[in-house]
Amino acid sequence: SIGSSFTSTTIFSENECIDENEHIYTHGSSLRTGADFLCFALASAGVTHVFGGHGGAVVPLIDAIVRHPSLTWVYVRCEVNASQMAMAYGKLTGTVGCCVATSGPGAGHLLSGLVDAEQDRVPLLCITGLKDMGHARYADFQDIDQSSIFKM
Repeated sequence: SIGSSFTSTTIFSENECIDENEHIYTHGSSLRTGADFLCFALASAGVTHVFGGHGGAVVPLIDAIVRHPSLTWVYVRCEVNASQMAMAYGKLTGTVGCCVATSGPGAGHLLSGLVDAEQDRVPLLCITGLKDMGHARYADFQDIDQSSIFKM
């Protein structure tokens, strides 16, 4: 799960470059977030399409996905569809399927695709938002124990 860590930033100099995907970190603004680094890791792992819905906890990640030249954001209206589409994409292409959901019920909606992926032995990466852990377990907005519901 990912949460408020998106607000951290790192400064790069113009000459830092690791590989062909690194160009997004040296051109334009030099200020980058944890979401940008996650997108770099996804692209480096061979992810090309990310399926998901919107939600406050994942907006910085979605913005970074849209900015990244090697990733395609595929918006869906329900997270159930995101996990099913990512699983099918991974199965059909032989790559890792990837989907994103916001925290709480949005994250819970990913379960059907995860179960399908596990049964079909398809690699599927699901990324969710997560509220600040200091405020978890108080029955607040979108407050569920995500780590427990994803144990299989």
